[in-house]
Amino acid sequence: MKRGFLAALLLSGASFALACSDTTSTAGAAGLSGTYDVVLANQLVFVTSQDRDELRVLDLTRSPREFIPAPNPLEPLAIPVIARPDSLTRDVGYDASGNDVSGPYIYARSSGGRDISVVASARERLTEVTRLSTGQLITAFAAHAPVAEGAPSVLYYALQTRPEAAEQLCGPFGGGVVMRQDLPGPDGFDAAALPPALPVFCLKPADTVMSMITLPARADVTDSLVVAIRNVSGTSRLVRVTADGASVEIPYKRPRPRPFTVPDYTDLVDIPARLLVTHPSYKVSETVTEPAGRYVFAVLDELTCNTLDCEGVIALDNGPDPAAPSAAPVLARDVTGAPMLTLRPPGGLPTGLTLRTGLEVREFLSDGVAYLTSVPLLGIVPSSSGDITLFRADERRQFNLDRSSPTTPLDASVTAELRDSSEAARSDQFPGIIASEPGCPQVEATNATAFLCNGTVPGGAYRFVYQGVLPGLVGLSRDLTQEDPPLLVETTLATARGVVPGDSIVLANNAGACPAVIPVLRLEDQGNGLTRIYPDLSDPELVTAIEPCASYPLFTVRAGPNVKPYVLYAGDENADGYVQRLDVNEPYTAATFLDYYYHPDGFDLGLDPPRSPTKYVPGPLTLTLTPTLGTQSRLVPGDRYLVVLQPRFRRFNFRVDTSSTSNLAVYTLPASVVATEVDGSSLAFLAYPSADGVLQVALEQITDNVPNLTYLRAFQ
Repeated sequence: MKRGFLAALLLSGASFALACSDTTSTAGAAGLSGTYDVVLANQLVFVTSQDRDELRVLDLTRSPREFIPAPNPLEPLAIPVIARPDSLTRDVGYDASGNDVSGPYIYARSSGGRDISVVASARERLTEVTRLSTGQLITAFAAHAPVAEGAPSVLYYALQTRPEAAEQLCGPFGGGVVMRQDLPGPDGFDAAALPPALPVFCLKPADTVMSMITLPARADVTDSLVVAIRNVSGTSRLVRVTADGASVEIPYKRPRPRPFTVPDYTDLVDIPARLLVTHPSYKVSETVTEPAGRYVFAVLDELTCNTLDCEGVIALDNGPDPAAPSAAPVLARDVTGAPMLTLRPPGGLPTGLTLRTGLEVREFLSDGVAYLTSVPLLGIVPSSSGDITLFRADERRQFNLDRSSPTTPLDASVTAELRDSSEAARSDQFPGIIASEPGCPQVEATNATAFLCNGTVPGGAYRFVYQGVLPGLVGLSRDLTQEDPPLLVETTLATARGVVPGDSIVLANNAGACPAVIPVLRLEDQGNGLTRIYPDLSDPELVTAIEPCASYPLFTVRAGPNVKPYVLYAGDENADGYVQRLDVNEPYTAATFLDYYYHPDGFDLGLDPPRSPTKYVPGPLTLTLTPTLGTQSRLVPGDRYLVVLQPRFRRFNFRVDTSSTSNLAVYTLPASVVATEVDGSSLAFLAYPSADGVLQVALEQITDNVPNLTYLRAFQ
């Protein structure tokens, strides 16, 4: 409570300065304490205030936006509910077209609790209508709205152990049970006349339901549930069940995750999941509309996952006909037709997930223009690292913001800019680098020849310095009293390890370098940690040319023209960035064991039916960079190619600016999330337990891949 109070003071103090700008603002102080979950119904955001055993309600239709006031307008409305609520759900409903509609109730429970609060969600009611006492530990719940006029709302809840009412169906011993409770509408609600809860699905011994959802309900058809189950043995499974008491499980499966293998759906395994959501109907094109509930999106359960792919979000496909769902639902395919990749956050673990149709987001593309894009089905995933990820749920893949226009993707590529020793671009640019992933198609590149597969290329910058200065051997002092042999230089053993006969010694003074270059003849270890570098003075013309520089006090050693003339740096040209020396036409392996992190348009591996031949090659892939120009080229010592790998892929991630100068410094840990359209604006609302607050995010204004401080609004 103290934490929430201090955060509220900090944010409310900033609101006066920011209320008339597009920067962060705060509003609607409600004294929240314990904001672990939010749920959206009737354009109202219900939020837990756990430490006060109540719910608060943020009204999205008010201007300015604020929490609904109590009858005493100086205080926000508080809805008393069960003790320490931390989990909410709502009546999920769909109209005849499959659009999302709100039902009459929302529901609240607490971890380790045995009761459920039923709260009327209509803005003219907003009160707890009844409290259901189950007598057993509740682990998950889900509900759907009435399917017809006069039909009840239906609440399903999972119990860890069986009550007496379930013994006839499930037996007196064994695991828990999923119960069904019908609830009449709020008008004339009589808690004493509620029908008894009925068991609909018997769990196996030591099973715990982690999450469950109802698939779109229809009149005169038995409800279907999707249930994520964890067993104490360390195994998990995801199943679809019919709420008829038969306890028949239809398992969801995915191809066994294997590195560098295209899934082929022949070796299928159970799916560990801990959070489930589904979606309303959405329009893919003018002729194609996906029905509500076709895909089930699951956050993987990291605790019981025993494969290589254990963190992130996947989608499972129930099939295109909701009246005849697949009898063997499996991992969904993405928009390319390939098995979808797991959608991973940039850091941490997912803490929430929501899907919403018809929202707009701002995309800053590679042409520098901000486009407002309407997304048929948008996914939002907050994570424990503080990052928030937006993804194309309609395509079952990540956003790729590195495009030249809304409809034009870019191929992965490489640029190789030729620069002189002072890092100025040379006026005469010509190619001298080959970038290659064997088997991949040739792509356009600048000053380079490139064979790359989109969706595999890592980022990075390299400097290939022709006859470059060797690390640690620049501007060193030499002993001017050394006369036999003349021009002998000495340096540490460790520094001299990169020098080979044929390299070049360059003498210098404060005015500049000697124009004559001395070849290295040999190296001699002195046994005291020092190495002598002997000059090759066998050429009389060189001896004459070097004579004016004999008194220069400084020396530098750079690579010679014939043996490994390229000095390679990763990033900047300094000792920390030094990688190795390379010969002409000697490939450098920039990356190995590369696999696909994104399926670009036209991806053709793992399709059904398979395609042959394919444009893309299966992993693992290796990326090499090769310098091709030597002594007969137009390069001069010190010239370098700055090689930049361009993956042409950028996810849509963002985070809140929580720096010490931010008035959102406590908004570090997001939890659950909801999103909706309000008066033409696309808004997301995230619960932040770390701040005892709710944060509003304007999706049409947020900037990707940076900490954001503007177009955010905090409610505490």
